[in-house]
Amino acid sequence: MLLGSCTTEHTLYKKEFDKVTSKKYAKQFIEGLHGSYYQGSPEEHFLIQEAIALDPNFSDPHREMGASRVKRGINTETMKKYGKAVELDPKSWQGYRGYLYLYFYRDYDNAIKDFNELDALTPNFVDYPQSENIDFMRGIAYMMKNEYTTAQEYFKKFFDHEAKDINYIESRAFMYYGITYFQTGDFQKALEKFELGIQMNKNADLFYWKAKTLVKLKHSKTTIRESLATSKELLAQGSNSRRPYVEEFYQTYIEDIEELEASL
Repeated sequence: MLLGSCTTEHTLYKKEFDKVTSKKYAKQFIEGLHGSYYQGSPEEHFLIQEAIALDPNFSDPHREMGASRVKRGINTETMKKYGKAVELDPKSWQGYRGYLYLYFYRDYDNAIKDFNELDALTPNFVDYPQSENIDFMRGIAYMMKNEYTTAQEYFKKFFDHEAKDINYIESRAFMYYGITYFQTGDFQKALEKFELGIQMNKNADLFYWKAKTLVKLKHSKTTIRESLATSKELLAQGSNSRRPYVEEFYQTYIEDIEELEASL
């Protein structure tokens, strides 16, 4: 009788559903991951695979598989997963892939390509993939390509858009904007950007770049040393630009400060 009971109740274990139900369950699988399973764990991977089986056109599971791989440095697999997510839903994920190209892989051309293509998909709208302004990231990409004039154009767009509340702009935005002027020899303009950033948010990087600029402008060694001392103090407190998993662009280290001090 027990065996017969199992065979008659087999519908409890069915995995074939209509499209609406399949999509609903796939979404529930992915929503249930966060806070419940360690990212990259076998349990999480099992649920993601179930979600893909239920709805092969659902982009989120592919992105979730990519997220755990990028943090483990599995580069080829990461971009395959993000590539599939972008293929299925470019508006949601193309900017995220651009973010990875920029920060994790230093592939500035592909980052710019992804940001430009996303921008074309969302006209008259400023995208914030990974919670970062797309123009800000384009500015960084062009800055790292040493195309400083183009970088300045995007940084200007970013600041113009965020001007309604400049207090919330990250200190590194002022630093990068200033660096583009420093690298093109407009030291006075660079100093203005660093000083404005310091007014908003005192940061070791900004004081370091202020000191470098003061050297170029031939200010007194006392003033330069004061800026470096503040930079060193803030760095010791952890008040500097940094990011998990990868080095920040133009990240300041104690060796940089000490080298500049020694050169005076």
